[in-house]
Amino acid sequence: MQSLSTCSLMRLLSFGLVLLAPVISSLQAVEEDRPDVVFIIVDDLNDWIGAMGGHPQSKTPNLDALAEEGVLFTNAHCNAPQCGPSRTSFLHGLYPKSTGKYFNSARRPAFFGNQPMQGITSKNAPPNPFIFHKHFKQNGYRVVSGGKVAHGNAIKQKGDVDEYFTRPRDVRGNFTDDKANVWGEGGPHNHPEEETGDYKVAQWAIGEWEKAGDKPLMMTVGFYRPHRPFNAPKAYFEKFPLESIQLPEVRADDLDDLPPYGKALARSNAHKDLFNPRTVHEQILHVGGEEEWKYMIQSYLACINYVDTQIGLFLEALKENPRKRETVIVLTSDHGWNLGEKTHWCKAAIWRNTTRVPFMVVLPGVTKAGTRNNQPISHVDIYPSLCDFAGIPKPSHLEGRSILPLLKDSKAKRKVAFLSYGPENTVAQTERYRYLRYEDGSEELYDHKNDPHEWKNLSGNTEYLAIKKELRSRVLSFQRD
Repeated sequence: MQSLSTCSLMRLLSFGLVLLAPVISSLQAVEEDRPDVVFIIVDDLNDWIGAMGGHPQSKTPNLDALAEEGVLFTNAHCNAPQCGPSRTSFLHGLYPKSTGKYFNSARRPAFFGNQPMQGITSKNAPPNPFIFHKHFKQNGYRVVSGGKVAHGNAIKQKGDVDEYFTRPRDVRGNFTDDKANVWGEGGPHNHPEEETGDYKVAQWAIGEWEKAGDKPLMMTVGFYRPHRPFNAPKAYFEKFPLESIQLPEVRADDLDDLPPYGKALARSNAHKDLFNPRTVHEQILHVGGEEEWKYMIQSYLACINYVDTQIGLFLEALKENPRKRETVIVLTSDHGWNLGEKTHWCKAAIWRNTTRVPFMVVLPGVTKAGTRNNQPISHVDIYPSLCDFAGIPKPSHLEGRSILPLLKDSKAKRKVAFLSYGPENTVAQTERYRYLRYEDGSEELYDHKNDPHEWKNLSGNTEYLAIKKELRSRVLSFQRD
């Protein structure tokens, strides 16, 4: 067989390049058109922001402005109400049953039964999932991450980002007084704001945002407050005078209609026995009655206002894009928080206060300013949604669903979101109802339209039997898959 001459080979190569030119040009055009994507995650922030009305005295002007700029999902939830499993879930786009991580600690509470404390329980768990940072980097994005995004330094260790900024340590001491809360934490301090951790995170984020470049940018930024310790510069405490603090709405008989398992969960504290035989709430009241409770509320409100200010610094920088691209913004929290509701404190439960989170989306050309959406969504939907927002393909391992259809069509519906606190403690959240099933088979059912505080357990009400049976079937099917 006669070999090709050099001239013939050159002609073939030239012809091939001519054929490939439109494809290369098209790929370059796609990359040039891709938006920058900013994902902001806040630690331990519940619905106590002005836009959601969780507490009437909360001051969150920057979060409220962001909510007004796009769509605020009012029925959004974490998939596991603790930092580690929640973040593992949304970073991989998988439910806890497929990540094998349900809790921060595998220590078994005394009232738990024999459900697994760790390990994959889903028979359909996909092999070798990877976090969305890696996926965006593989699809032509410059990827940077800073603050608390993963639990620990998991993102840095995986090497899936171009730049990584470790969460700065909290400032210590220099408090304005000797007062300490039940966890031994001081409150207002005299440190300059510039020395605080979330201020440094905001400044790092602004610096990364202002770097020009040819690639589209994916940023994930984690702000730590209002996570404990409940301290912040004194100016933030001064905005919430202690004598004016309003306590959360609670009822003395709130636990009376709960099954024993639910009552035990209400009295638990994230697998820790801090004040036995008292609960955290009982300890607060024991130490100082309602005044102590007010101090704890004041501290949480001050920390929320502090982090809102730091987020505001970053959001201001986002108003101008140095890469001349559209800017997509998604903001949420890793889980909710109880501050005495159902006599429960912290996270680690599966009532509405504990799983409900702020969830805001600004998607240029799609979202309409000031929109509210009450369809049930959860954090497992974040990964596929970010892919759709960026115009990149979705990996096959994802278990969530993109919320893009909900943004495009305000009448689009979602049936249910599934949330877990262990493989056999599961919630089915619909647009209106919340069904809880514990590992011992006991149940709770709430009608959020008429009972947003979940004061009345309807699981024993025959009028709601059909609803309970349907949601029970969905939960059992979810647990089996």
